[in-house]
Amino acid sequence: MSRIKGVHILLGLLIFLLLVSFFVFHFNPFCIVNEFIQNKICNPKSPPHDIRDNNYSNLLQMTMMTLDDDPLVYYKHTKKLVREACVAIEKHKDNSPEALFITSVQLIRENEFAESFDLLYEIVDKYPNWCEAYCYLGYIGFKYDITPLDRSIEHLKKAIKCNPQKARYYSFLATVYRHKYKDSQDNQYLNLAKENFELALKLDPEDLNAYNNYANFLVEIGDYEKAEQCYKKAMSIYPEHGKPYYNLACLKALQGDKVSAIKYLTESLSKNPDFRYDAKNDPDFEILKSDPDFIELIYNYHGDTPLNLEEIEQNSIE
Repeated sequence: MSRIKGVHILLGLLIFLLLVSFFVFHFNPFCIVNEFIQNKICNPKSPPHDIRDNNYSNLLQMTMMTLDDDPLVYYKHTKKLVREACVAIEKHKDNSPEALFITSVQLIRENEFAESFDLLYEIVDKYPNWCEAYCYLGYIGFKYDITPLDRSIEHLKKAIKCNPQKARYYSFLATVYRHKYKDSQDNQYLNLAKENFELALKLDPEDLNAYNNYANFLVEIGDYEKAEQCYKKAMSIYPEHGKPYYNLACLKALQGDKVSAIKYLTESLSKNPDFRYDAKNDPDFEILKSDPDFIELIYNYHGDTPLNLEEIEQNSIE
């Protein structure tokens, strides 16, 4: 009897060992415990790579939003954000349309136009409704004389078709039509420029660049009164931007109003003293070339000097 009992005990022990072995090899409790210690005790928060991914996504989103407000990257904070995003994009080896677009913007800033346009074309090939890519292909292509005017117009029309509520697209298209008119003197382009500037300002009554560029166009076609209104509106939107003051000084000089021309030129120099280099050889100031006040401003101006190139570039609209 004791022999049978011993066999049962032995069999029970064997079964127990088999069950323990199965549990160990299948569930590997030592790894489970180690993982628990690493994730819950050593790192009680989310794993570091998740934090980086969240921050990365937020960085891309913030950069895209900033570029929407400052598409031509005039301002210091935009430049800094684009650079930071590009570093992160390189680390993540990201080929998303947002990553490609932000990289293309940085390449434009570095004058690497061929590489930038390759990325922009890659975006529109993969994502035909990516409006901003069409906008950059159109306006940057025009601004830096990369593409013919007709090709730039075609790209900007695609951007508008993609998002008809975007004021900037009409303003950029109007500027291209303005230059098309200057080249051809064809009134259809004059009317198209007017129409698109007006559409841009209707959609966004606070568009500084649209007012300034529309005013420049109005000066070219002789509508001085309306041009002055547009320059003054641009000043009211952004009083610290010197270019509308400079352009209004040019207009007043063209009208023969020396006093007002000096007044607005002085105000423009208070925003950016480097405008004196433009004024020195600007044919619009021909009437002032021998004026003592003008000479004093151009050669002996002692206003606040911009601290760095970034500040000068902030006044670089047309």
